[in-house]
Amino acid sequence: MQKTIFLPIIFSGLLWGCSSNQDTVLQCTFPDAADQAAPAWVCDESLKGYALTGVGFAKQNPAGIGFMKDVASNDARVKMAQAFRTQVAAVFRQSVSVTGSDGDDATETLIESASRNVTEQALSGTRVIKSRTSPSGAMYVLIGMSDADYERTLKNAISVSKTKDSELWQRFKEEKAIESLEALMGRTNKL
Repeated sequence: MQKTIFLPIIFSGLLWGCSSNQDTVLQCTFPDAADQAAPAWVCDESLKGYALTGVGFAKQNPAGIGFMKDVASNDARVKMAQAFRTQVAAVFRQSVSVTGSDGDDATETLIESASRNVTEQALSGTRVIKSRTSPSGAMYVLIGMSDADYERTLKNAISVSKTKDSELWQRFKEEKAIESLEALMGRTNKL
């Protein structure tokens, strides 16, 4: 008798549980096809083992998938460069403020120049990690720089910047400012 009472309750519970799956909200969708699920990286989810990543987009084009991949790759690199440059400039500003010479126009010009030089050098180690065509035919590309490549190219870029932007680096001569810069640069490894 107990089996006959519990069996309909269990069966109705299973039906109710399965029917609620229709209202599932998609975690990540393609921006050009909002009703279609996309890989998490399309929505800028970080990727383990990569210090810096960027997602690029290219509309469907009659020139072909290779052309679209190139356009999307360039778009991703531009986005990565903008984000990276902003972060590097912030690190320089924080370090210069330790010396008490922050805020003047000459320092701002030097910071912008140095961050541009560092960015040009640092983004040379990027590569395509993944690509995906959306349901509407657009191309999405994930570009990244591994942790090891990031560390190596950042050190090289800072070394080049010391030569090109010697006036800014003179402002870091105080030991306190150099320590602050090194600490802040260490934190940029966790972008």
